[in-house]
Amino acid sequence: MFLRSVDRFNDLVVSVYVTAGHTRFMLLHDSRSEDGIKSFFQEVHELYIKIFLNPLYLPGSRIASSHFDTKVRALARKYL
Repeated sequence: MFLRSVDRFNDLVVSVYVTAGHTRFMLLHDSRSEDGIKSFFQEVHELYIKIFLNPLYLPGSRIASSHFDTKVRALARKYL
């Protein structure tokens, strides 16, 4: 569930996305494109699900995958 902008910090906006499992993704940005931010969160959520389905991943632990980091950065360049 995309909650849109929930707060402001200086001249930046805080946007939040909450999954059905109550995992929260937060983004601090200066972008005004709601559609781009929503698409970014949806694709990051899909990446998170792929990591979560890995039998070697321990729920609640830090995601240390460089592949995940690279993909999220590419999505940020694409949508933000």
